[in-house]
Amino acid sequence: MGISVVFRIAIDILVVTAIILFLPGIPPRVKFEPYDITPPLSLEGPLSQNAKLDLAEFLYEGKFTGPESIATRKGEIYTGLIGGDIVRIKRNGEIQVIARFGKRCEGKWQESICGRPLGMRFDSNGKLVVSDAYYGIYRVDVDTEVVEELVSSKDVVDGRPMMTLNDLDIAKDGTIYFSDSSHVSLQNSMIEFLGEPTGRLLKYDPKTKKVSVLLRNIHFANGVQLSKNEDFVLVSETCRSRLIRYHLRGDKMGENDTFIDGLPGAPDNIRSDENGGFLIALSVPRTEKQVLFMDILSSYPLTRKFILRITTVIHSTISFFDSIFPNEYTGRAKYYINHLEPAASIIPDKASIIVQLDGNGRIKTSLHNSVGRVRILIINILCDV
Repeated sequence: MGISVVFRIAIDILVVTAIILFLPGIPPRVKFEPYDITPPLSLEGPLSQNAKLDLAEFLYEGKFTGPESIATRKGEIYTGLIGGDIVRIKRNGEIQVIARFGKRCEGKWQESICGRPLGMRFDSNGKLVVSDAYYGIYRVDVDTEVVEELVSSKDVVDGRPMMTLNDLDIAKDGTIYFSDSSHVSLQNSMIEFLGEPTGRLLKYDPKTKKVSVLLRNIHFANGVQLSKNEDFVLVSETCRSRLIRYHLRGDKMGENDTFIDGLPGAPDNIRSDENGGFLIALSVPRTEKQVLFMDILSSYPLTRKFILRITTVIHSTISFFDSIFPNEYTGRAKYYINHLEPAASIIPDKASIIVQLDGNGRIKTSLHNSVGRVRILIINILCDV
């Protein structure tokens, strides 16, 4: 191949790249700015690697797919699954579907149709409150299986609908604190990860039945947990590997600060340790030797813009053909192109960490696994109500 041909190919590549980067109007319409992520804390002291999670016992293995959050009542376990089902696991191991908020669908690639139940807690009256990423927040009477909608994802709050309802916690007075992870749907979460922070921490007032915004511009708002005294609420900022604290009472009421930063992984759910502290599930490890793609790309907005414009144009093209000739193959392609699942599939075997914090954000201990038996981990502390 001659030098002139190579030069021509190089010019063509530069021209195409420039068009993709700078031609106005190409989706997604988000801002791309450089940002810093605090380096991960060293795995020493209370974060020292161990094999405690190797001892984890697998329950009901192969019986269902994608249990996210877990709640218990009267010795029975409740969780939400890929496919939209809310299930009860009875003492004898029988699994019963007690509710669903979406419609039946052919597979997980139709997630927006069948729904995706994520966070769930029992309230003080023994009703199960569930957040579905696509549909809203619901209260389920697990005895009668009667479902009541509390919040619709279509409701416009502060100028926009709630696109990815994620985790929640419930105060003693019935106030629900919950996360709206992004301005895009769950199956397009890669746009949030590579784009600008648009997640929110929200509050549902049971008296007025209104939703208000407590925090904005969280880079994929995820797990939510109230403090023992309910003087603050925590929310995971998954893309930045930190927890944010929002003060509900005291001199700092209405203010927020960083509770802990530089976590050695991407934080997902947060739960109380029942002793005034917290347990955090780090679903993807992040160390000095094993960084995440957010660490690498955070300082390169043009690279992130290029990747997202390519994937979004592909997604739009597939969606067009799917609207004309709907079929499983185009449906699957639409689902995976901007979903986090493909990225999760390449996580190394030695994954997932649990970190325990005290009430002031200091690390007390951690649980690791050495053989890769526990990978994508969503922590819950099971307490009967």
